[in-house]
Amino acid sequence: MTEAITPSRCFFIPDGNQLVPQPIARGPWGMTMHGRLFGGLAAREIERLREDDPELACTRLTVELFRSAPIEPVSVSHRVIRSGRRIMVVEATVMQRGEAVGQGKAVLLRRSQQPPGTHPVTPHWDVPTPHEMGEPSARLGTRRFEAPWDSWNVTSRADTMQGLRGGLWMRENQPLVEGEPLTPLIRIAMAADLVSPVGNSSTEGLGFINADYTIYLGHEPRGEFIGIQPYGHLSEDGIAVAQCVAHDLEGPIGFLATTAVANSMSRSNEGMPPRR
Repeated sequence: MTEAITPSRCFFIPDGNQLVPQPIARGPWGMTMHGRLFGGLAAREIERLREDDPELACTRLTVELFRSAPIEPVSVSHRVIRSGRRIMVVEATVMQRGEAVGQGKAVLLRRSQQPPGTHPVTPHWDVPTPHEMGEPSARLGTRRFEAPWDSWNVTSRADTMQGLRGGLWMRENQPLVEGEPLTPLIRIAMAADLVSPVGNSSTEGLGFINADYTIYLGHEPRGEFIGIQPYGHLSEDGIAVAQCVAHDLEGPIGFLATTAVANSMSRSNEGMPPRR
C-alpha cells in the first residue's frame, strides 16, 4: 500500500542513474544533507528489490551514517548478501563522489502463518493522537533550518517538560523522489532518525549525534502518522545508546534504536543534531 503525495516539493529529482538533492534535503548543521534521507534512499532501494517478491517483509533495517554529505548528486546501489527460502539479507549503499556516505542493511523475512498461542503484548501509547492534538507543533529547527515534516510534540506524564523528551508524532509531507509515492517502509526509515533527539535529549537539549539507527518492525506502519515513544537511554563518557517504540494510529509496530557520540557543536545548533 502506498500513499500519493502532491509533489509541490521533493527531496530528490532523478537524473539518469543519479538523484539530485533539492533545497529541502539540507539538514540543520549547514549545507549538508539530512542523515534521515539516507535511510529513505536505502528503503527505496529495498522496495525496488521487493517488487518481484512482495511476501518478503522488511523486519530489520540498520542505517549507518558514515559522513556528512554535501548537497550534491548521489547514487544508490544494492548487494544481496544472502537469499534463501525464508530470509534475504540486503545491503544498500548511498554513494557520492565515488565514496560511500551511508548504508542500509536489511533483513527480509517471508510472511507465513502465525504460530498458535498467546504472545507478549507491547502496550499501546496512552497519549493523544495527532487528530486530537490539532494543528502540528511549531516546526523543529534553528534560525537556518526548518524541519520539512509535520510533528506533534508529546508531553511526558513523568516529566512535564514540553518537547522531544516526551516523544512525538510525525508525518512526512513531501516526496522523497519526485513523482514517486512514499511507501510505509520509506516513511518509517525516514522517521526513525528522530530516535536520537527523542531518546538522547537531556534537560540541556541534544548533546549527542547519532552514528546509526536501527528499525525492528513487527509490521509496516499503516497510514501516514508515525509515533516515536521514548523507552530507554544509557550514556557514559560521551557515548550513548537509546531506544524507542514506534507506533501508528492502530498501536505499536516496532522498536527503534540508535548509537550516538557527544558533540561539542550541538549547543550552537539550538538542540538539533550537529554536523558529524
